[in-house]
Amino acid sequence: MKKLFLASLLFSFLLISCKKKDDISPYIQITYPYVNSTHNVFDTLVVIGSVSDNEHLDYVKISLIDENNITACSVVTLYPESEDYTLNHEFVIDNIFMASGNYNLLVTASDGVNETRKYIALSINEVAKELTGVLFVETPTTNSVTVNKVKPDLSVLQIASVDGDFSSSAISTKNQAFYMAGSETGSFRAIEMLNNSELWNIAATPLPGATFFSDVFEDDGSIYISYYDGIIKTFDKNGNLKQQIFENGYRCFKLFKTGNFLFSEQLQTGTTNRRMVVYNASSGVIIQTIPLDMEVVAFCKRNDDNVFVYGNNGTQGYMKDYVISTNSFWEPHPLPAEKVLSAERIDDNTFLLGLENGVSKYTYNPNSLTDYLPAVSASSLKYDALNNVVVLSQASSLRFYNYMNTSLVSTVTAASEIKSINLLYNK
Repeated sequence: MKKLFLASLLFSFLLISCKKKDDISPYIQITYPYVNSTHNVFDTLVVIGSVSDNEHLDYVKISLIDENNITACSVVTLYPESEDYTLNHEFVIDNIFMASGNYNLLVTASDGVNETRKYIALSINEVAKELTGVLFVETPTTNSVTVNKVKPDLSVLQIASVDGDFSSSAISTKNQAFYMAGSETGSFRAIEMLNNSELWNIAATPLPGATFFSDVFEDDGSIYISYYDGIIKTFDKNGNLKQQIFENGYRCFKLFKTGNFLFSEQLQTGTTNRRMVVYNASSGVIIQTIPLDMEVVAFCKRNDDNVFVYGNNGTQGYMKDYVISTNSFWEPHPLPAEKVLSAERIDDNTFLLGLENGVSKYTYNPNSLTDYLPAVSASSLKYDALNNVVVLSQASSLRFYNYMNTSLVSTVTAASEIKSINLLYNK
């Protein structure tokens, strides 16, 4: 019996040893698209050619990669059921964020052991950036919120109408989504802009006499939200929690992010002590803190080391330059005896301030504060750099001004007071 077992084992070993190893890679031939041909984002390429293998084809993949070998748009995977496969497949260049430049169409074929890659050099033209709408929020009643979109032709489309109250909003061009948060009762919602449908929402848990959500901020597709009870959370576009920061003993309010710095305005519970905290945005670890003597209205980046912080102490508005490297404030220019309602960055040197009695323009060099739109009280203020237009809200009026000469371009009237405005671009 032992000899029979050894003989069987030896026979099996010989069979394995004699089995031919597959060392022949698949063969790929591409006849279209042509090498160095030019195409546009959203074009549909019909990839034509043939793929074959001496034994069988496991899969064929079609992708588009940039000069750093990073995949630029959706990958197509095909599963042939033969040794020879005629390739005649539509491939859509579906990434609107692709920049103009040189790319490679990559066709990969595998037989399960060996892999072959075929590169076809292409030139791709990007999609022109366009303003696709201005979103504004209004609260027709104390327990209802309406989101509207002003199209480029100035027609108004209602995006959503929901129950609850409102605290803040943000928009993500990358995600093509709009985000808004309630205050005491309203949910934190994500609305997809392509078909105006709600993607996800997080309900508020009412705190008697206190807010629940405070502020929403978006950066590169990540959504940050501060909670009244001392929590800051970060979500991805699908509503998955990426990070959360707990600040026991503090209320969290206004948020801002630039580079890897996350800024948070906070109020110590049961006191009037206010502070600004700067976090490492990646880790959520505190980098530094500094006392605040005002309620923050807006943050505006000036450069990599300087952030303008606008706010009010009672009825007096302030503009302060926060220097990250020295963790210090200084006041570059005093403001009139009135409150700051809004602020917007034009460029590194120029900023618009919405004050109670008019919109002012501040330039850092030369250091000056001048009237820009006298008697226009802008509760919300945005700058459309693409079209050189200032968009602002005053009560129930949404106004568009030529930035250079301050002429009124157009006006849209809402049904009630406008609470926030956001600009939506196609990319």
